[in-house]
Amino acid sequence: MTIVGVMPAAGYALRLQPLERSKEMLEVGGRPVMDYVAERMRAGGAEVLRVVTRPEKEDVAANAERLGATVVLARPATINLSFVAGLGGLKPDDVALLGFPDSLWEPADGYQKLVDAVEAGSEVALGLFEAPGLQSDYIRLDAEGGIEEIEIKPACPPSDWIWGAAAARVRALEGLERREWPSQHMNALLQEGRPVAAVRLSNAYLDIGTRASLALADAWNR
Repeated sequence: MTIVGVMPAAGYALRLQPLERSKEMLEVGGRPVMDYVAERMRAGGAEVLRVVTRPEKEDVAANAERLGATVVLARPATINLSFVAGLGGLKPDDVALLGFPDSLWEPADGYQKLVDAVEAGSEVALGLFEAPGLQSDYIRLDAEGGIEEIEIKPACPPSDWIWGAAAARVRALEGLERREWPSQHMNALLQEGRPVAAVRLSNAYLDIGTRASLALADAWNR
């Protein structure tokens, strides 16, 4: 079994423009923000990191190479297609760590907890964060604290919990390209009765995809 970290970094960051560099290269604590997820993937056992990006995002490609990651050049129309581009050649039993390179979260060993859940029998393990008030996908929890459904950017969230990282058997990601958003695929797995574990990680999560959240990033390491 191989553990591979996959980061989609081919977006346009429309909510943050104009920018002088790629969103993934914005600095937090003196480091490009994408470094944090890469570090967490390594701590989770990732032997290989793959960063999917567009050819013109030369700063992202150069930083990925500095991190020892493989650069996958593509022009995916959706984030799911970006993940799919990074999954090429993997075996069904391999484990993919899915992460968003514009996010900051704790704990540093979060991916290890997700891998442990997959190795214990779950097809997918989602890392949950208590993060009310974000424009994100929120978890509807069942009576046992498991995942009943994921609501995509709801106006009235069903809980304070989002998911912000995942570990999955590659076979569980088959068909990912048929849907636009990762949460749509996760919901399909839930409807099929496939085991999707809910692993509560922390209440420390920040997505720097908006100006408001980017302003909060300055205090992340203080």
